[in-house]
Amino acid sequence: MNIVVIKYLYGKEQYLSPLIKGDVGFRFSDLSHYARMENEAMRDDEMVKIFAIDRSAFEVKINDHVIDPESMTTDPTISFPARHCFCLCLSNRKNSEELYERFKADVCIEINVGLYIEFLRDFFKNRFQGMEVVAKDITYYGNSSLPKVSSPDDLVFYKPDVFSHEREFRIALFYPEDKPGFEAREGDTILFYNEDESNHLTLSYPDPEFQKQFIGEVYEPIA
Repeated sequence: MNIVVIKYLYGKEQYLSPLIKGDVGFRFSDLSHYARMENEAMRDDEMVKIFAIDRSAFEVKINDHVIDPESMTTDPTISFPARHCFCLCLSNRKNSEELYERFKADVCIEINVGLYIEFLRDFFKNRFQGMEVVAKDITYYGNSSLPKVSSPDDLVFYKPDVFSHEREFRIALFYPEDKPGFEAREGDTILFYNEDESNHLTLSYPDPEFQKQFIGEVYEPIA
């Protein structure tokens, strides 16, 4: 029995219209892409997660002498790498005026992610062995909070709380790290990660009705 789980995709109708019609599939962007986004309100370097340590919350001693935290000019920071992968970023917020504005969007698409995730797992099990599909809500962290996880896989689902208004739900495709990339029909290898440009992965099927089964209602901002 399929569990119906609904999330929402925001964007511009001129780009998402083929998706709504079933002519193309969803686009997954590689994790480094988000640092290159034109929309500054959405831009973030997701390859590295930086956490600040509140200098007043920790006691530092040298030969039993407590160091005055105010002598430190700033809160120290630590950084952890996130595992590179391909992501589809959705929202838990339905038809939100705030998200229309922040994303510069004019359409909000209802997505049956429960059904879509089931399809993805079946597809990759048979076509690209070693590809793992992980989907869950993003955890947001503050400026002076330490992470509760340090696994590069888990950190894919962590973002600074400046983005908490997005209430993001993310589907991540983790490719096998012992392989360099996808093999194209021409025999070339398309690298999973390109340091200088973004990679996008799209899964499409010739029958539009197949694609449209994952699409529900389509909303627009109230005029």
